[in-house]
Amino acid sequence: MTEQKLDIAATFCAYGAEDFAFRIGIIGTGSGFKSIIDFITSTEYSEYLPPMVLTAVAQADPDPARLHYLDGMAVPVHPDWQAMLKAHPEINLVVELTGKHLLPELRRALPPHISLVDHGIGIFFCCLHNLHQVTAHCQVDLNRKSQLLQTVMEKVREDVLVLDTHYRVVDMNQSVAQRLGRDKEALLGLPCWEVQTLPGGEPFCLEMDAKCPVAVTLKTREKAEALLTRVNPDGHLLYFREYSYPVLDAAGGLSHVLVMRRDITARTYQEKAQQEREKLAVLGEMAMYLAHEIRNPLCAIGGFTSALMHAPELSERSLEKLKIVSEETERLEGMLTNILKFTRPSKTMVEDVDLNPLAENTVELTRIGYEKAGFRFRTELDPALPLVQGNADLFKQALMNLLQNAIEAMPSGGEIVIATGLAGDMAYLSVKDTGVGMSKKDIERAFSPFYTTKPRGLGLGLSLIKKAMEEIGGRVDLVSVEGAGTTVTLFVPPILETRDQDRAILSI
Repeated sequence: MTEQKLDIAATFCAYGAEDFAFRIGIIGTGSGFKSIIDFITSTEYSEYLPPMVLTAVAQADPDPARLHYLDGMAVPVHPDWQAMLKAHPEINLVVELTGKHLLPELRRALPPHISLVDHGIGIFFCCLHNLHQVTAHCQVDLNRKSQLLQTVMEKVREDVLVLDTHYRVVDMNQSVAQRLGRDKEALLGLPCWEVQTLPGGEPFCLEMDAKCPVAVTLKTREKAEALLTRVNPDGHLLYFREYSYPVLDAAGGLSHVLVMRRDITARTYQEKAQQEREKLAVLGEMAMYLAHEIRNPLCAIGGFTSALMHAPELSERSLEKLKIVSEETERLEGMLTNILKFTRPSKTMVEDVDLNPLAENTVELTRIGYEKAGFRFRTELDPALPLVQGNADLFKQALMNLLQNAIEAMPSGGEIVIATGLAGDMAYLSVKDTGVGMSKKDIERAFSPFYTTKPRGLGLGLSLIKKAMEEIGGRVDLVSVEGAGTTVTLFVPPILETRDQDRAILSI
């Protein structure tokens, strides 16, 4: 930067020649004496001023005490200006600071090659000196605050970007550039939707979104925030909280927008799980009450309906109506049973289960009924899969439910893949279809009780599976991409060999 400033100065100023320098002689020690010495001797001003050398000082008045500013500089002091010029013919600039109106005499006496600066310029030098000191202090303070801001930006784990009013990136923290695997400088000037990405590096936005917080801030000049959801290529639903803050210039105009995006996926899933537990607690109490109040009259309806169906005097038309009443009564009884199963603590016996033969048998039963309808079933079972902790009937019912969901997601048929294996410290059983997939709204509410997209569905299938898996120490994972299909995976704790060894030791 210094070389650039000097080059510019050399283009427009006479002192651009390398062999040029001001050889200065000062007459008097009046106002501006110290400031001029600072300008000549301090390196702080070297990039703004031509080369200067303090050659000598003459007539140390009106304040001779100021000569101590010259201590350690080896600058000669002469009794008058005539003696100074005679001793130092190389002087080419004289500064008069006596305040005794020597200017007329000096102008007549000085040769043409010596420039003259009068004592009035001392005030200007003082002001210029003070201005530089204030500027230097402000620059130090600005640099300190800039470094602090940059440190904060880099240490914040969330994505932080600074945009201009045209959505172009002016600055960012390193986490943004590192995710893209590109140099930070190469990203500056790009629109924000080409820079922001998902954790895997996929684009967060494909174009400018008029409803995003940045657009709101640019329109209102106020802070804005929004909860944004995205589905990553694997089909997982991700949650982000994005904030935008207006940055105003000295005139009060909006010059930039500070954007911070935080990944709140894990926290959101935890909050939703807690909300579901709270809702289920209330639902359980209500379900118990309703089941008791509804089941008694329902039993009476079912009993009278059954008795009437055996009455000889009924016509064929009346018998058909009673059959409908009986079927609907049984359906209501089934709904009550499912609701009670969902709200009551499970008493299922936990046992050792081999998922591979269970999956093969369940798939074979399903294949018999649906293979001719255009459904293909493929198994990818891990032969080294250990036994898992759970209940065989529970796993079979869950798998049948998932297979039925997969079939209903492919109205025209397709392939369903059933797989088992190990993932980390958990065994898994997954069902993958090539159906219509699920929207972000459906993914978000898939495990919510009583939420269903089926005309006659109760919306408890996935909720019951999730509840059952959690009760045995497992979990359920769902990924879906619209138009590509859905995969539901049951993760369950395996039976480790160490447990069998512990049993053997205890038996000894």
